[in-house]
Amino acid sequence: MHFLLVHTPFLGPSVWATLVAVLARDGHSASAPDLRAGLEAGAGAYEAIGYQLSAIVTERTVIVAHSGAGGLIPSIRGSSSPKPRIVFLDALLPHPDRSWLQTLPPAAAEQLVSLALDGRAAAWPTWLSAGYLSHILPRLETREALVAEAPRVPLSFLRARAPPSHDWAKRLDSAYLQLSPAYKAEADAAERLGWPVVSYPGHHLSMITDPERVARSLLSLTIESA
Repeated sequence: MHFLLVHTPFLGPSVWATLVAVLARDGHSASAPDLRAGLEAGAGAYEAIGYQLSAIVTERTVIVAHSGAGGLIPSIRGSSSPKPRIVFLDALLPHPDRSWLQTLPPAAAEQLVSLALDGRAAAWPTWLSAGYLSHILPRLETREALVAEAPRVPLSFLRARAPPSHDWAKRLDSAYLQLSPAYKAEADAAERLGWPVVSYPGHHLSMITDPERVARSLLSLTIESA
């Protein structure tokens, strides 16, 4: 099988580097396309990224969506033939007809917009409390690569409503891997939908620091959801 690793709109493809290496070592292929150019389409980013990734989906593809990339899944899968299996990795679930900002508590959305400059949100690492990133990513080189890639996402994308997708949950062949407590509600929702769910006490970027365990969990979920 081939793992197509979809990074959140708020980071770059380097978040997958250690996981790609572990999967390759164990005989599995994986790729992590850079989606940042597609975000420049603003309100058209859902369509642009869906088209970009659907072009490389095959019958052997398993899509792994991290964090905010979960909202892109209906657009990616809807543009693909054949239809790939999906693993949501500490990810937002799809939110058709709602914008990404509408998935946040109103106060958090207002604060994010208030800190924007030139129509772009501040880069994701600046949202974090002091010391958090160095706590979960102790290697300076790793942190620097992540920060360097983090884009300032256009507000036009964050305000755009995700395309309508009726009965998306029934049409997705999906599983959920929860890494951090912050995504417990999404994991619980996935369980209510009848999806296979694995949870363990890691952090939001555990695929960087614990790629072996994440790879094992992905493989077990992929077999279970097949």
